[in-house]
Amino acid sequence: MRRFFNSNLGVALLGSSILAALVGWALLIDIEEVKVESPPPDQPLSVSRRVDILGRRGGHQRWRLIAEQVDLAAGQQVFEQGAHGYFYGESADRQEGVPDPFFNSSEQMTWRAKRARYNATADELYLDDEVEVRSDDGSLLLTSALRVTPEERIEVPAEFTLKGREMVLQGRSGSFNFQFALLSAQQGKLVVLRTDSLAAAPMTDPASASQWVANAAADPASITITADQITYDRTQQVAEGKGNLRIRERGIEIRAPQGTYLRQQAQSILSGGVVLQEVASDGSRDPLLADLRLAQASPGPEATPNQQDQEVTIIADRLTYDRNTQIAQGEGNLEIHQGETIIRSAQGTYRRRESQSLLTGGVTLEEPGRVLTSARLEGNHRDKIFLFEENVLYRQMAASTPTPGGGSLTEELRQAETEVRAARLVYNSRTGTSEFSDAVEFIQRGRRAKANQATITSEKVELRGEVVIEQIEGDWLARRLQNSETQADVDQPTVIYADRVEIDQASGDARFFGNVVIVQANRAIEGDRADYFDREQIFKISAEQAPVVLCDRGEVNRLFGESAQALPGRNALDQMCRGANRLSGKLVTLNMKRDEYTVEGDEQQQGMFQFRITDAL
Repeated sequence: MRRFFNSNLGVALLGSSILAALVGWALLIDIEEVKVESPPPDQPLSVSRRVDILGRRGGHQRWRLIAEQVDLAAGQQVFEQGAHGYFYGESADRQEGVPDPFFNSSEQMTWRAKRARYNATADELYLDDEVEVRSDDGSLLLTSALRVTPEERIEVPAEFTLKGREMVLQGRSGSFNFQFALLSAQQGKLVVLRTDSLAAAPMTDPASASQWVANAAADPASITITADQITYDRTQQVAEGKGNLRIRERGIEIRAPQGTYLRQQAQSILSGGVVLQEVASDGSRDPLLADLRLAQASPGPEATPNQQDQEVTIIADRLTYDRNTQIAQGEGNLEIHQGETIIRSAQGTYRRRESQSLLTGGVTLEEPGRVLTSARLEGNHRDKIFLFEENVLYRQMAASTPTPGGGSLTEELRQAETEVRAARLVYNSRTGTSEFSDAVEFIQRGRRAKANQATITSEKVELRGEVVIEQIEGDWLARRLQNSETQADVDQPTVIYADRVEIDQASGDARFFGNVVIVQANRAIEGDRADYFDREQIFKISAEQAPVVLCDRGEVNRLFGESAQALPGRNALDQMCRGANRLSGKLVTLNMKRDEYTVEGDEQQQGMFQFRITDAL
């Protein structure tokens, strides 16, 4: 062995090995000139040379550093003159024809910084001060600090702005992989661009980056997403936000604890308590209603709402918003707020272009003083007209606690709670108009009404089609009238039949039209029209052709009253008139205060008959 090292062959082989090692080292680091000087004790060792270092991760080249000078300090190589280089990614799986928003050409990206540091022991590269990373597709990353880790990650511990072809990502800190296919930003903001001119606008330095992003976010065609943490997955084309998530675009803002944005579908899916709020009106809505059935009873120019009343806020456990169609779908504890109107349901959709909603699974609409419920609702939120269908219930809350003996009877009735049931209701919130249809039932303290249709406005109540009004809670009515003689009578309900009834909301006066029949326990009256005057408590029944007919049985017959209770108007009248005193004339007046009625004849047969009555209508 000793002779081998002493031989010429051994010397040649050893020399070749050393030369090969030097060549390999030279391939890794190109050295033009090396000058080593002994620095002062308080200064780091300085080596002046042109350096070219190539970093590899997992068998792939990942970064390259080129500089004119290197300083050695605390076990690190420091490059402060002309530090620049490249990052190398890989071709990732992409959907054909869909470019990546950031670094689409990620095979080679150029970087530069005022200062670079390489820690050979930890195998980490640091870039500091005015760091830029660019690619040929126009993507640009600006920050003040960047670190390349052995785990093939690019960590950004400082504020950064990442501009791409269709998106801009900002954050207080973040991280990326070398393909820029998985991005993360803390306290992040993601702006989805929709205008090519804005995407192509230059963003030259970190100082102007924030203003550039602010201008991009202000573009009406852009979407701005902010959250405590934002991640973007290029493979799935999905942006995910967690913590204080906000999505804002033209006319709306969506808030939720968490959610995702599907880039390809332009959809947002949020959960955990979602709020969608219209923040301003815009021209993105359809000027025509999609459902003309809801256009009836539209308010006039005097009812034009203020801007705040126009805006809609949607709250739900889970919400999906499609930006292309501008349709929001909510599930779980869904609420729609608009001015003083609150609508609740299990699920539903809201179409922003048409300002219309469709809610199912049980719906409740609440406004000051009233509550409306049904199985299904269609809403026109531009005019605030709502169509309720299936098991409709309208409840008008009591204005105050009725005081016995205070005010007129109608005033007390108006103060009490009112319920209306029907199969269908069109409710105009702006005018307060309610249009009921199909099996309408009107219930109020002391009276109940049934009709085919009913309309309630602030001026009047109108009932149409086979109207039946009956007295209920007779004990209460007897006490209210403070007349002990009416007690026996009101135990048998008073029933009024008509084709149409109008009740004036202000005065309490009522008008009955067409086939009017009033049936009491001991009396029945038939005419073409009846007018009730609340202040005087007077009924006037008149007829156009045939005379008014009044049948009076005298004493109350409880058994008969019970048998006539369920009969329709004409049949009840016929049965009541059998064996009763029959009077007729052009006009019958019932005076409730004076406890009497009067029958007046015509010109050929004038007469007046006055009897004491024992009950009240």
